[in-house]
Order: sequence, then structure tokens, then C-alpha cells
Amino acid sequence: MRENKFWIFRTYREMIIAIILFPLFIAGFIYISTINFHKDEIKDNEKFITEHKEVIDPENIYVYVNSQEAYTLVREDNVLLLFGVKDNNYVGHYANILNEVAKSLEIEKIYYYDITEDRLNKNATYESIVKYLDGYVPHFDDGTANIYAPAFLIKTDGVVTYYYDDTAIIKGNIKADEYWNEYQVNLAKLYLDNALKDYIRSQNGE
Repeated sequence: MRENKFWIFRTYREMIIAIILFPLFIAGFIYISTINFHKDEIKDNEKFITEHKEVIDPENIYVYVNSQEAYTLVREDNVLLLFGVKDNNYVGHYANILNEVAKSLEIEKIYYYDITEDRLNKNATYESIVKYLDGYVPHFDDGTANIYAPAFLIKTDGVVTYYYDDTAIIKGNIKADEYWNEYQVNLAKLYLDNALKDYIRSQNGE
């Protein structure tokens, strides 16, 4: 075989092997790029119980949404959406009660929007949600308005039929474990049961 300074193979055999292996290498690269390396990514219900230890159901029905998704949801005709913040016992207790009542009525999904960072940073989309819910969120003397958690929204046929944020701003120093006694838990269950049943009846066309 004559010498060629541009020839990268020492023999024809090396060239043939390279021609065979090159497409195999490309195919292997494409295959690896399609592998889902996030199969073990934590599920929403698992994430929820790590952030809210009061929720005792590992199969809870909460589905996380971001600010953009939450803004889309609040403008839809029918939605169940819980607003929460991290490391808040009131949110955890209420979420546990809500999950129990919803599952007893065979509701399969409640959306969950963690407003912690977006409220702190005055995220534009979060502010749009506040503006959309202007008639329901707390307003203060200085004109500011915010969502305070826990807040639970039920929207039915384009109308807000239920908005709960009673424990979002608790006056005094009462702890969540003390507030959520048997009476308060049963009262919350009663209100939620009625509100969710109305929502279900609407979805069934009743």
C-alpha cells in the first residue's frame, strides 16, 4: 500500500473496521441520549409528604404546579387548587384534612402551588394571580394584597364557589397543633365535604 500523508489508516482492514464501527457508535450515542435517567425522580405525592410532615397519606393526591400553570388553572372554569408555603404547620394540617375528604369522595387530583418564593420575589405571574383573585385575597391598609396559605380555591363553571384562607393569618401565638383540635378538624371536614360535593355534582351535570 502506497504512502499518503493524508491517509489516516495504516491498512485497508483498519479502514473497513472503522466504517463498520462508526455507524454503530452513532446508533449507540442516539440510544443513550433517549434513555430516561430520571426514572427515580421523586413523585409529587412523595415530595409533598417530605415538605409537609402533617400529611400522613403517602398516596396523597397533590400535583405540583408552577406559577404559570397556576395562573392558567385559576382562569379555567373548573379547578381545585391549594396554595401553600414551605415549612408551615397550618398548611400541613389543612392539606391532610383536605386530602382525606377529597379521597373519600373519589377525587383523584388537587393541584398544589407553593407560593413561597414567588410571593417573596413578587413574581409577575404570581402578582397576576393575586390580581385575578382580588375579591378573595386579604388587602391591607397600605393597599397591598397577597395570597396567604393555606388557601384553597374551588372554581365551578367559571365561578369561584369556595375560597378558604381562614387559618392563613392566625392572630396570637396559637400553634397549629393546638388550633387543629377535634372540633376544628371536624368542622373543616364538614365544610370541605359540602363544597367538594357541590363541585362533583356540577362536574356530573347535576
